[in-house]
Amino acid sequence: MRLEGKIAVVTGGGGGIGHGICTCLAAAGADIVVCDLSEEKAKSTVAAVEAIGRSGQVATVDITEEVACQRLIVESTERFGQIDILVNNAGHFGKEIGLNYLDQTENDWEANFAVNLKGPFFLCKAVAAGMIDRRFGKIVNISSVAAFRDPSFAPAYAAAKSGLLNLTRVVAKDLGPHNINVNAICPGLLWTDFWYRLAPLMANTNPVFEGLSPRELFEKMVAQNTLLKREQTPEDVGNLVVFLCSEAARNISGQSINVDGGMCMR
Repeated sequence: MRLEGKIAVVTGGGGGIGHGICTCLAAAGADIVVCDLSEEKAKSTVAAVEAIGRSGQVATVDITEEVACQRLIVESTERFGQIDILVNNAGHFGKEIGLNYLDQTENDWEANFAVNLKGPFFLCKAVAAGMIDRRFGKIVNISSVAAFRDPSFAPAYAAAKSGLLNLTRVVAKDLGPHNINVNAICPGLLWTDFWYRLAPLMANTNPVFEGLSPRELFEKMVAQNTLLKREQTPEDVGNLVVFLCSEAARNISGQSINVDGGMCMR
């Protein structure tokens, strides 16, 4: 599953899952535009991409702004000549853990939908024209198992990630006749900075987790919720991205695939 000569744009590429996606794509031969709000984090991922022997480019972009998304695609195309792969990985969770949706504010919902759904909508639109012209393209949207599990844990996040699955199907249908594959990946439990920040919020809303360190809480979640009793890694997600962007997956489109150790069986 080689991707030599392919150019990938990865949002949220500065840390956690995004870093794993970028390094896996680079190891398969792709050059990467690493997009992140944090220039420092994006530079760190670019350094890792270049250490593998591929070219990397930093792009600090607010994907909630359509003009910024359009500019990203234009500038990336000018730099590399084409865009073959778009990975919509940037995500937002907020501090809504355990809140009944009646207690949430409009700002909670706006922030979740802006990053998790509106941004991918803008970027799919922006990248489509170039892919249609070349009759080639791979789009992978990173959703979450939250789209399938009890949504009361994080209502706005779950709703937005569920919406991303429907967006995936819509875009796959419209772009399929142009030889463009569009799929979604739903990660499960990964130990990242995201989870490190999430754990204290969970501990504050569930007495079962009281007194546990972030890592202890995470390990308890893994033990209780996965069939395989092991955590997932950014590279697990990155390896599936590589597969979906390769010729081995040329007849897979409009699908959502879980990387969750068996949390959700469908």
